[in-house]
Amino acid sequence: MSDATYPRLFSPVRIGGLELRNRIVLSAMTTGFGFTEGAPEAEALAYYRTRSQGTALATVGFSAVAPEGRVENAIAWLWPPGAAEALAPLAEAIASTGAHPCIQLGHGGRQVSPTVIGEVPVAPSALQAGAHVRVPPRALSTGEVDEVVAAFGRTAERAAGSGFAAVEIHGGHGYLIQQFLAAESNRRTDRFGGATVAERSRFGCEVIAAVRGAVPDLAVVVRINGSDLVAGGLQPQDAVVAAQRFAEAGADAFVVSAGVYGSVPWTIPLLDDPEGAFLDLAAEVRRNVAVPVIGVGRISTPDTAEKALRDGRCDAVALGRALLADEDWIAKAASGRHDEIRPCIATVEGCAGRLQYGEAISCSVNPGVGRETHPPLERAEAPGRVLVVGGGPAGMEAARRAAQLGHDVHLFERADRLGGALQLAAATPGLGHMARLADWYTGELERLGVAVSLGVDISGARDLAGTAADYLVLATGAQTAPEVLDGYEHLPAWTLEDLLEGRPSTHDTWHLIDPVVVLGGGSRALAAALWCRRGGYRVSLLGAERIGHDTSGLARRAYLSRLAATAVRGRAARITETGAEWLDEAGTRSVLPARSIVVAEPLRPAVPTALAPRGGHDGPNVAGIPTVRIGDARSPRTIADAIAEARQTIESLPARTG
Repeated sequence: MSDATYPRLFSPVRIGGLELRNRIVLSAMTTGFGFTEGAPEAEALAYYRTRSQGTALATVGFSAVAPEGRVENAIAWLWPPGAAEALAPLAEAIASTGAHPCIQLGHGGRQVSPTVIGEVPVAPSALQAGAHVRVPPRALSTGEVDEVVAAFGRTAERAAGSGFAAVEIHGGHGYLIQQFLAAESNRRTDRFGGATVAERSRFGCEVIAAVRGAVPDLAVVVRINGSDLVAGGLQPQDAVVAAQRFAEAGADAFVVSAGVYGSVPWTIPLLDDPEGAFLDLAAEVRRNVAVPVIGVGRISTPDTAEKALRDGRCDAVALGRALLADEDWIAKAASGRHDEIRPCIATVEGCAGRLQYGEAISCSVNPGVGRETHPPLERAEAPGRVLVVGGGPAGMEAARRAAQLGHDVHLFERADRLGGALQLAAATPGLGHMARLADWYTGELERLGVAVSLGVDISGARDLAGTAADYLVLATGAQTAPEVLDGYEHLPAWTLEDLLEGRPSTHDTWHLIDPVVVLGGGSRALAAALWCRRGGYRVSLLGAERIGHDTSGLARRAYLSRLAATAVRGRAARITETGAEWLDEAGTRSVLPARSIVVAEPLRPAVPTALAPRGGHDGPNVAGIPTVRIGDARSPRTIADAIAEARQTIESLPARTG
């Protein structure tokens, strides 16, 4: 594959003894599914076969070299004697795509949960991790460290025996090798400690040497942190020293990432973190080592990848979430169809955020992730006429999927552009890239021949007069429904929609007055507060539930780190001339000072009564058209829920009988 638009991206490169057909690597990602007692199941084989298409090197996510090193339950185990035979089908599934199969060797050290491993975590020193794992670890003895080194060598042998052509040794993200590197976590006085990064790199060097000695022909990639992004952690100059030492020990290439558990900014870039967030760190390492460097971190477009390669910031790129969002990313880039790539929206709600709750990953924009074993649906045997009312994420996905299945589709949207909730989100700081998803859907509907009518308000059966339909899909979204409170006459108030769309307040004023109280504690309230902060206003959040209750911990911390706002949990009682009076759990009354109020919650479905199915359930409406409600029109939830429900609904439409 080659595309003149991306000549560097689709040029070959060599890592160790491997010739890579292009410069695209599938980044190692934990999935939370597909493995039972360390052995791959059909779901894992299908997932990796799909994600590896077109890549040059495809890396299986964190695979434990020892029982106490497991970071999750559903991962590959490399320590059992039968691991080589168990993992062979996985290497074969990847190799069948033409990619070189690679597997990540890791040990979580102190960043593993006792509930996963059934014992106290181990570490270089008995120093607790800065976030998530609150159990103080046990310090490894010198003999135990030697045994972990040997375990890396044994497991590399098993990986090679499975058919893997390369291994990626995990030396970053706060896991065991990085714990030895950082002074913050390594206070040892034996040969694995020391006052300098060069001295503390001994453990990593011995691991690399053990792997290289066990399987001399294996390509050895090492993932390191370009920066730990925490006080007392590794800095870019430390990463250079570690990389130089690791290269001397036998590393063939580096993946340069960043961050540890709880670091700010994030190990996983999101919100308004820039494209290629860690490429400067990769470039610093690349300038100081003589082996290839692979860049990673929100490389979501071919343009970003090509520019990074052309500018010499890295020698290859590792794609993770981009290949979750669109498994055909590489094929589309190679054939000049880069505008057809479904964009990652970088919320992590559908992928890494789910792992925090012990759930398997999926993807907010691609609900097919994790369902690769499901056979693709054939086109409808008896295509029908599908009318979709509402052009938000649910409506656009419904129209897209219906057209793919052969239905004749007409979508109506009362606004002058498609997007709905996506456009509203895109107006807030941190979520501007949501407009890319709206643009992608707009292009998809055009390519699929979907009739789209903008600026048309369909609110009753008479609006559909003369329009034949076999199915009516209501994707009319939701609206903020302010709670009934006394005192709104005292202060100007806006719903989030009115504020972002430039409509006047309840007092017929047009601009916020400082300070501002945002009513609500979910993701909409956080986005509203950030919008106000960017405008220079002081902001307080008041929510009945925990702030960020409907977001992943990753997104919640990202918002709060950017806000520097007062956030309280309590129930709004009334609006006064001086602010928002509220009650805490004990019933104590307090007032948050305010001269403006923004209402972000709760949301209520916005379904035209005249179009709704009779009896409130899916079925015929008053016009007799079989009708279904999807997305926020059924129940306000996430973008991921809206898209997944839209797809499932269309795929479940009953056969047309007329």
